[in-house]
Amino acid sequence: MFATISAFSQNSSFAWYFEGNKQLFKKNYDAAIEAYNKAIEMDENADYAYFNRGNAKFEQEDYAHARLDYNKTIQMNDEYAEAYFGRGRCKIFMGDTDGGCKDLKIAKKMEFRPAIDEMNEHCQN
Repeated sequence: MFATISAFSQNSSFAWYFEGNKQLFKKNYDAAIEAYNKAIEMDENADYAYFNRGNAKFEQEDYAHARLDYNKTIQMNDEYAEAYFGRGRCKIFMGDTDGGCKDLKIAKKMEFRPAIDEMNEHCQN
């Protein structure tokens, strides 16, 4: 599955992260999650890997676990607008519209433009 990663680069969290991105782009969500897991094993502070693992889980409609990854991303980097956006969408799809809209509002304040469209679709304010 990961034949494109050389033995040398397997020692890099970034290599696994980029492999995850490649699989995510191909919509191979399980393979993407596996690669992000390896990136996180190598660097537990890899907020970018938690974020994209959340994106892969979101695409699988596993909103509860995606939200946990977005939570971890925000815990590590509270200025990660895209993570607030992702977590907000999870909350909305899980029935917590108020909580989701609060997160979308945070993302909007950070000038993450897609949050505006989501807010217009799901939020009163």
